[in-house]
Amino acid sequence: MNDINSSRREFLRRATALSAMGAGAPMALNLACLSSAAAQTATDYKAIVCVFLDGGNDAVNTVLATDSPSWTRYSALRRQISSSIGLMPPGTARNPGAPGTNQKLGGVLPIPPLTAQTGRSFALHPAMTEMRDLFLARRLAVVANVGPLIQPTTKTQFYSRSVPLPPRLQSHNDQQSIWQSFSPEGSSAGWGGRMGDITAGLNGSHRILTCISASRSAVFLAGRDTLPYQIDTDGAIQIGWDWLFGAPTATQFIEQVTTANRSHFLERDQASVFARSINTERDLRNALPDKDLVGGTTAVQYAHPVTGALSTNRLAEQLQMVARMVSAQLALGVRRQVFFVSIGGWDFHSGQNDSQANQLARVSHAMSYFDQTLKTLPTGDLSASVTTFTASDFGRTIHSNGDGTDHGWGAHHFVMGGAVKGGDIYGEFPVIGVSDKKTGYDNPDEVDRAFLPKISVDQYAATIARWFGLSDPELLSVFPNLKNFAVPAQNLGFML
Repeated sequence: MNDINSSRREFLRRATALSAMGAGAPMALNLACLSSAAAQTATDYKAIVCVFLDGGNDAVNTVLATDSPSWTRYSALRRQISSSIGLMPPGTARNPGAPGTNQKLGGVLPIPPLTAQTGRSFALHPAMTEMRDLFLARRLAVVANVGPLIQPTTKTQFYSRSVPLPPRLQSHNDQQSIWQSFSPEGSSAGWGGRMGDITAGLNGSHRILTCISASRSAVFLAGRDTLPYQIDTDGAIQIGWDWLFGAPTATQFIEQVTTANRSHFLERDQASVFARSINTERDLRNALPDKDLVGGTTAVQYAHPVTGALSTNRLAEQLQMVARMVSAQLALGVRRQVFFVSIGGWDFHSGQNDSQANQLARVSHAMSYFDQTLKTLPTGDLSASVTTFTASDFGRTIHSNGDGTDHGWGAHHFVMGGAVKGGDIYGEFPVIGVSDKKTGYDNPDEVDRAFLPKISVDQYAATIARWFGLSDPELLSVFPNLKNFAVPAQNLGFML
């Protein structure tokens, strides 16, 4: 009896697994969108992958302006001593015996953009060697000073409140939600899910595999009709026959539920939905290539940027699972997919030197691993069919609070893939500096010691969505603030 009760509890847990991403919706809703659609073609596949940095990454130390005026102001705001968060200038040799992480890492890594910005030069954090290489190989682009905006906003307009502003700036939960859905916490649909609503019909009988999280629950993937599908780093969450511990009574129970003739239409629908959920999980497991074919456990090991110690990179594990899903797309007959992965630990109020270096090393390794893996999938090179981009709650303050930073607004982000016009910086890179009434210095790109965004999330996301296949009317329906920006600025130009 105890074995049967244990099996029953496990059965109920797994029966709800597919709805875990549906904001509490029953499993039936997660599969209600399954229907017939056009057959897959071998060449028409596109996927986007959102890499969300939970907590608000410090963009000032991620992508840096290194021209003399910028570096002078940067150095004054973030002093290069062992207890501060100031990074070392380009060309500084690594010094493993130094007392501070910034000195141990050496200088920032120059990235000359294809399109020059007059008088400016740029670099990446020294822990981002792989992403520097991706930039130089034109596989990666930087999009400067992105953040939530309702319309173009100047510093004067911000302080006079003469234009509408995004609500609840600097709030973690609300800004995560606004980045993903354009509404504060409590929103029910995100722009990834809304794109899924439009494109799910291209995925045939596996519409449920349109919006997929290999991480946590995220409103980004929830649409009005399309609900997210949850996977883990081992693949599909098992809800079929093989997790029943060999209990014959439990197996018989499932067979009765899914095959019995029912008189009531709700019973019939429930049985049909559950049968299809098992079939989806089975189809996915059968289609996924083995981990060893995408690098295995060795490929997701990264080296600590200071100590060199190897450990598992959880972000790389998530992207490895996404790579396996991408490889399975032809067998599953899907043509459009939206993925979500995430990595926490970016709220650097203190101890930023060590923490951010390690976090950026993880991201750099994971992005490089993913790009290389997409080129060598068992089903062929799909790197031009997948676009990966970063997002985060917000940027952080330009000045240091000692050994950390506080919540800000605008931030720099990355877009990667074979369809990306890489090796360049898109948007106007902001002036670094904090306004000071005593000296009369005024930085037009700064409000409340943070970057005032020049590019909205709507513009950033719509540029990716246009490549994904959305038409102009569809873009305006998914991105509510896009209409407030001039038509030429609605496409930032970083996609082929």
